[in-house]
Amino acid sequence: MLSLILFVLMFVGAFLTALLAASFQWAYLYVRERRSGVPLDDGLEEPGANVLKDDDLSTIRVWADLLERFSHMEELRRLISEANLNWTVGRATLMMLLAASSTALLLSQVPFVPSLMAAALALMAGSIPYFYIRHLRNRRFRAFASQFPEALDSLTRALKAGYPISSAMELLAMEQPEPLATEMRRTRDQWNLGTGWDQALDQLAARIPLIEVAVFVAAVKMQNKAGGRLNDVLARLGETMRDNSALESEIRSVSAHSRISGLILSVLPVVIGVLMFLVAPEYMGIMFRRPEGRTILMVAVVANITAHFVIKRLSQVRT
Repeated sequence: MLSLILFVLMFVGAFLTALLAASFQWAYLYVRERRSGVPLDDGLEEPGANVLKDDDLSTIRVWADLLERFSHMEELRRLISEANLNWTVGRATLMMLLAASSTALLLSQVPFVPSLMAAALALMAGSIPYFYIRHLRNRRFRAFASQFPEALDSLTRALKAGYPISSAMELLAMEQPEPLATEMRRTRDQWNLGTGWDQALDQLAARIPLIEVAVFVAAVKMQNKAGGRLNDVLARLGETMRDNSALESEIRSVSAHSRISGLILSVLPVVIGVLMFLVAPEYMGIMFRRPEGRTILMVAVVANITAHFVIKRLSQVRT
């Protein structure tokens, strides 16, 4: 009975901790996007902009009602949608809670693990589903950005051949690989169901918050209002995107040495600690049995994690 009560308390504590961590992450991303000057989607959409009805936060009614009380759940739902996952927000949050509470309960049975270290490890375990969603989202956006110049070339050729913009978008939806084909197909379907091109393109820019997509949408909307040779604009836009991609590749190659050095410096203390534990377990056992040793280990872990993120931040090159 005591273990069950402890598990429930850890589950609730993990939920509050994960919610607090997600709040800080959302605030950091909001401030960074505002400083970069990229327009943010304020959630206000004109009537008819959404063709499909939004899904509930969770299939469990009680859990969905609880999640609706937190405003950041909409941000999590947007991340899941951008990652192209069929998860609900309730499923993602339950996975986070289960991972955090299970890790905390498991570490609570290990006597030599400090409470603060157990809480930190439980928080890290609970954050794994969230960072997995962000990883899939970033990978999908990188794939979209790499496919977009070729899609603009195909769109330019179709416009030069006399196709209207609707038929050219349909060609992209049929011929281009994923994930670009899915987004173009969704934009075409919204237009077919009665949404204007401006609203459908705005929805595309909201689903794919990339600078390239925003410039493409602005160019098409300007051509619809003022006229002009859209194919020339798209051709120059595609060429500029290729130049930017080549520059980013060069920057990544230049900063690769710093990133690899930071990774080695982060992994090396862990490898040395494991080797010392295998070679001289009595020597390393003191670090786990004595409270001073556990404190030193906890400080070393925190310092190593902090140094990893500092080195990663310093190795980034701003373009």
